[in-house]
Amino acid sequence: MTEIANSPISSCPSCGRPTPAGTRCIYCSTLNDLDLQNLQLDQIRTPEADLQEEGVPHSVVVIEKTGQKLPLRSMKMKIGRDPSNQLVVQEDTYASRHHAWITYEDGDFWIEDLGSTNGTLLNGHPVVRRQRLSAGDKIRVGHTELTFQIENN
Repeated sequence: MTEIANSPISSCPSCGRPTPAGTRCIYCSTLNDLDLQNLQLDQIRTPEADLQEEGVPHSVVVIEKTGQKLPLRSMKMKIGRDPSNQLVVQEDTYASRHHAWITYEDGDFWIEDLGSTNGTLLNGHPVVRRQRLSAGDKIRVGHTELTFQIENN
């Protein structure tokens, strides 16, 4: 445990990010109603919602079964069965409601399991902590196979 500005900081046991002692990790915590409400607001379709968020490279997740390409337009894309996710795998009963997310931080894309029942695989290996994504990586959420791609513009 380290001390920053008189407030004790420890590492999150799940992802290793610095977390103030006595609080929950903002990345790994169980979703609360406010989180769900914010995710649902993210889904309201406005003309601005189709724009690429500044600073996020053009990248997509390809659903292997259908070939559908879903662009990552913001700093995070949540994946799961719940309709509030940015990538909904509603027909996959092996996927959790809020299964995993892909985030863009400090110039890199990351994949993180959100405490799903059946886990998330990256290139055939379980995602236990957040892991860096590279173009061509294979992601498995439940029984859904995805491919992460970075597109050149």
